[in-house]
Amino acid sequence: MRVRTLRQLHFRNLTTPLLSFERGVTAVVGANAAGKSNLIDALYLGCTGSMPGGTIAEALRFGETGGFVRAELEAGDAVHEVEIGLAPGRKVLRVDGQAVRAADVARLGGAVKVAPEDADLIHGPPAGRRGFLDDLLARLSLRFALVAREYHRVVEQRNALLKRPEAAATLAAWDGRFLELGGEVEAVRGRAVARLAPLAAEAYATIAADGKRLDVALRRAAGEAPLDEALARARAEELARGATSVGPHRDDLDLALDGRSVQAFGSRGEARTASLALRVAEFALLEERHGTPPVLLVDDVSAELDEGRRSFLIDLARRAPQAIVTGTDVPVGADRVWRVADGRVTSGDG
Repeated sequence: MRVRTLRQLHFRNLTTPLLSFERGVTAVVGANAAGKSNLIDALYLGCTGSMPGGTIAEALRFGETGGFVRAELEAGDAVHEVEIGLAPGRKVLRVDGQAVRAADVARLGGAVKVAPEDADLIHGPPAGRRGFLDDLLARLSLRFALVAREYHRVVEQRNALLKRPEAAATLAAWDGRFLELGGEVEAVRGRAVARLAPLAAEAYATIAADGKRLDVALRRAAGEAPLDEALARARAEELARGATSVGPHRDDLDLALDGRSVQAFGSRGEARTASLALRVAEFALLEERHGTPPVLLVDDVSAELDEGRRSFLIDLARRAPQAIVTGTDVPVGADRVWRVADGRVTSGDG
């Protein structure tokens, strides 16, 4: 997939209303806080229908009550227009004028964003790692997106019931649906991690070249027990806490280097490299699913990366049909250079 054009109105500090993109590597260069990350986020939103972080309200320029991002995407032999209407607390998605969900936008091919804050995937809380995995799975499978959303709805309703005095007598009515959906989420996650793990290990070995092996595994809140048994054992705890204590919503991704937890013992550099390996695996799985590489978006290519890791990212960008790479300096190998200042994007000689 590739982006042909990007239009926007009131997206953060961006002021250029229309940008046209070519194949190859486009470098976007500017000072810190000039708007480089905002451009990357607008592109990601246009390619996926989802925000890469933050809320819709934070996507709008301060003081504005509405705006949009509109991307013209080339997917295979077809060209589609994706529009995301933005207002505080909500968004409206359309593809070729028809209202859709983010999962429908993802079927076009999508994008992968690589950013310095990816290190927080490793050292941050489990919710971030679950979010990474489930976001990827939602873009690989519309079925998973629907099942995961319904599962979380059931968990919310179950939690509300657990806070009521009559919970013990009526909880069983929700257990069947919880187990059905939770079992499917667990099964899909398990298959996905089995495919993702070797891809991430291969990427880490290439990037780090330190001889260490990266292992990625799914850690279930239920432990080794089947979900129904774990749920039955947790009944007293759930009633006391007023919350569902086992299930996929409490699972985590474990990452280890030569058997030592990267979350617990990894350096910032190891975490950055492990997170980059996860993004490379994400890129490979999306390419495998759609038969064509996704758009690669690299925010601040020089941040927290040594020369070897920067070279790896630039090589990956060169292999992708289309990549947009930002930084304070022009990276080696760029096909064209744009400048950004105060939200205004111009060509290299503009």
